[in-house]
Amino acid sequence: MREYTFHGIIEKDGDVYCALCLELDIATESDTLEGAKKNLKEAVEGYIESVVRDGEEDEFIPRPAPEEVIREYELRFKRYLSSFSPPELYGYSEIVHVRIPQAIK
Repeated sequence: MREYTFHGIIEKDGDVYCALCLELDIATESDTLEGAKKNLKEAVEGYIESVVRDGEEDEFIPRPAPEEVIREYELRFKRYLSSFSPPELYGYSEIVHVRIPQAIK
């Protein structure tokens, strides 16, 4: 059984929590932090189930976000590390780990 590990970035944007999995370029949102986690986990699981069912793991896992999106998050993280007073974004950030078996039936 093969396991995958994906990372979610969750940030608050106004009244909404936005969740993004950079490795699969999947994004969701919710009114709550817990809802954002749940929605992202379900979206990643649904994507993996579909790809595995179609036998396309090698082609679509990973399916990274566009380079400019990855660079933007890298820059935000570097700014955060160099700051003594983190911006609002990082007060709401959280990493979510999802492990899904290779063969899903």
